[in-house]
Order: sequence, then C-alpha cells, then structure tokens
Amino acid sequence: MVIVALVRFRLADVPLERDEGEYAYAGQLILQGIPPYQLAYNMKLPGTYYAYSLIEALFGQTASGIHTGLLLLNAATTLVIFYLGRRLMGPFGGAVSAIAFAILSLDRWVMGVFAHATHFVILPALGGFLLLVRPIESRTNASVIGAGLLLGISILMKQQAVFFMLLAIALVLLDGGAQKEHFRTRLLRTGLFLLSSVIPFAIICAVLTAQGVFDKFWFWTFQYAREYVSEIPLSSAWGMFVDGFKRITRATLLLWLLAAAGFVLLWVVRWKGEVRVFLTGLLLVSLLALSPGFYFRQHYFILLLPAAALLVGMACVSIKRGAARMMPATVSRGLAALVFVVATSAYVIKEQEYLFSLPTRDLSRDVYGANPFVESPDISRYLEQHTKPDDRIAVLGSEPQIYFYARRKSATGHIYTYGLMEPQKYKQRMQDEMIQEIEATRPEYIVFVKMSISWLARQSDEKILTWADQYTRQCYEIAGVVDIHSRERSEIVWDAAVLAYQPKSDNVIHIYRRKVGGQCTASS
Repeated sequence: MVIVALVRFRLADVPLERDEGEYAYAGQLILQGIPPYQLAYNMKLPGTYYAYSLIEALFGQTASGIHTGLLLLNAATTLVIFYLGRRLMGPFGGAVSAIAFAILSLDRWVMGVFAHATHFVILPALGGFLLLVRPIESRTNASVIGAGLLLGISILMKQQAVFFMLLAIALVLLDGGAQKEHFRTRLLRTGLFLLSSVIPFAIICAVLTAQGVFDKFWFWTFQYAREYVSEIPLSSAWGMFVDGFKRITRATLLLWLLAAAGFVLLWVVRWKGEVRVFLTGLLLVSLLALSPGFYFRQHYFILLLPAAALLVGMACVSIKRGAARMMPATVSRGLAALVFVVATSAYVIKEQEYLFSLPTRDLSRDVYGANPFVESPDISRYLEQHTKPDDRIAVLGSEPQIYFYARRKSATGHIYTYGLMEPQKYKQRMQDEMIQEIEATRPEYIVFVKMSISWLARQSDEKILTWADQYTRQCYEIAGVVDIHSRERSEIVWDAAVLAYQPKSDNVIHIYRRKVGGQCTASS
C-alpha cells in the first residue's frame, strides 16, 4: 500500500480528464452554495459531486488535491478488500487479494489514477458486503441496516451500483439458511435492508427539491439517461466487451488469468457454500454493473476489480491448500506466493517507466491521446487572468475541466455537448437550450473546441455548430488558438500573435473574447 501510494502521489498532478473535470466543477459549485444540476447538467447521480466537494475542501481545488483524495479512497478500498478476503479465505488470501486490487486499480489502462465515479462506487458497496459477509452469530439488524445505507450511498455515486444490490439482497435472504433460520426473520431483515438503502436517495431528493433543481435532476438522471443506455444494440455488446477487455489487460493479463484460475478453483477445490455464492455472485453483479449501454469503457472495468482481486486471492489460497497435501505448510505457502509474485513482477517490469519515471503530461497523452487535457490548465489560466470572478465563460465542446481550472461559472448548464449530437429524442431541445442560455448570458469568453472527439457527432442535425460559427463571428473576436499537432507537440498563441497564426492540424481550439461596445443581435 505504501509503494502504491508513493506512485499515486508522484502522479497526483496528472491533468484532469473531462469526467474528472465535470465532478470537480460540480464540487466547486457545491462549495459555493450552488446545487448540482443548476449550472452543470449531466445524467450521473450527484453522490460523486458531493464526494469531490469534500475532497476539494480538504485537499484544495487542484488536480493534485483531487488525486490525493483518490489516493486515500483507494487505500481505504484496499483495506476493505483485505478484511473481506480475510473473512472469506483467511489472512493469506486477504493479503493477496488486497495487493492484487492495489495493483489492478493503479494500472493506467484501466484509468486507475484518474478519479472516476467507479472508484467512489466500490468503496461503500464493499463496505456493505463486509457487514453482510460475517459469522452467523454476529449477524444483527444493525449490520443489515448499515449495509443498506452503504449500498444506497454506492448507488448515489453512479446508477450502475444498483446491480450490487441484487447480491446484497440475496445475502440477506439467504442469511442463516443453513441453520434454517425462521423465514419471517429473514424477510424482516430484507425489509430493513431495502428501507435503509432507500434513505440516502430520499435525502438527496429532498435536498434537491428544497434547492429547486429536482425537475432538472430527474430529467437528466432518469429520462435522458434512459435514452443514453439504449443507443448501442445488443448485437454489438460482445464485440465491445472484448475490445474493452483487451485494452484493460495490456499490462495486467497474468493477474487476470490468475483470477480466472481462481474462479475455476473456487468450484474444484472444496470451499464453503457461502464463499462460492458470494464470490460467484460478486463476479456476476460486477459484470452486470459495467454492462449498461454496452459501452464497456476502460474505467467501467474498475467495477470488476474487487471481484478479480478476490479471485486472485482464491487462486493463491487454493494452490497453497493443494500443495500442502504434498509438502510442508511453509513450502506450500511459499509456492503460492511465488505464483503471485511472478504475476505482479511481470506487471512492474512491463510498466516500470509508467510507475517510476513517466511525466504526467506523457501519461495523459498515452491514455487519452490528443484530447486537450494537457492544454486545459493553460487555457484556463488565461481566462482566469482576463476575467473577473463573477464573469461567465462558455465552452462549446465537452471540456468541463476548463471551468474548474478557470474558477469561472459556465454561461450554460450544458457542460457536455455529446448529448446534443446523439440520435436521441431530446437532442433538439438540448441544442436550443444551450443556444438560448449562452445568448441570454453573453459570456465574456467563449472556448470553441473544434475537435471531433469533444463532440462525437452521431446525427446530422448540427444546428448548434452552425449557430456557434455565426455567433462567435458576429459577437466575438479571436483571443487565442490552441493547436494540438500530435501527442508530443501542441502550440498555443494569444492576443496579437493569434492574427497571423495558421493552424497546422485538425485539433484546434479557438478562444474568443466578447467585442467591446455595440449591440450583438441574437443569431438564432
């Protein structure tokens, strides 16, 4: 854990990517007394926004502060997995599982050093499971209620956590089944669990209603979210999963193979029924949790890491048990440890540059390519220096990290433009709303991200882009250009120098300053 923490600390100032930017900006607004969904629209539930606001309050409103918070969150998750693994498989299995998780969650190809919502999902979910997976004599109503609260908090971090509820309900219903515990008692505990799991969501709904944003919250997190997860057909699901899995196992394949062996040995070696039920159930619900929408993005697989890590522990403990029949206990344990050390050493050798010397700028480029995350702090610094704290800015594109870095409020709640360009029934409403909000606010600066990756247009209605070209030409003047030539090189020019500059790539960002004087007639 110390070694992993040191690596994470070295990489703490890696530039925020856009999901982190969204959470960081929403957390920043919360610290200013502005509720979620008022100035930042998105389909995610607000738990991660509040978690970010706490991290920012404790460690500062910087990329380094946010990743320091993630470091502590990851350490806490590692400890919970140790205690969970120890309860299931003993101290050796708990230690191996914890180390496996620490390494798997550090991997750059699963985007483990970036503070995605999936990190915030698994800590409370695993905490809830730790309260449920316990000796029969220590199972109490209080532990069931505590587990319900933690699983409810997990869902607030991201909707996919609802699948973990399925396993939790099964654990409560089967609680004490081998001792033929009275069905009515188990039913009562299931009711307590379900009731307590609803409490966090009910509190959030009450808070957002009191703050006057419940309607927007409901539209974005339920109505639009339903459209989002129905875009990719079932026929494409397997191919998307295989592609995602290949990406996230680029450096950790041996650990994943060891996890697969652990699943086989779980059913081959003699293990207690409750251990088999829990680990198989955790694997199943984790796969379901990363499946909504069939996108299988790399950071979604973080939801699968606890199950994989515990199965790595299962493999090593099973090897130790099998070898103990033929050799002394210390030798069998050493053999099992050697198998695990080989798998982890292969990762360290393959990724030694990333772990010990890779600059954070290069890390961002390696993982996210030519996305403008490296350039966002420079853009934001200029905006912060040339505006007053109450001035508004607008980003035409999906780069919410710019608002956070610049410490300026958005002129529109549409901090992402992906939804505006998707083939879904709300796209025209969203485009019109963004146009109206920007024209009504007349921001001091507009950042126009002319990069396809920031829009991902999947439908032909490009009204927003046509309007943006006309509006910036009529009402604004060019103040800066960001030209991303390649992963290795980008160029930024400001003010007078921008007039003579000719972009050399297709990955260009224009920064516009509002014209002084005169009237700007709305072009829509």
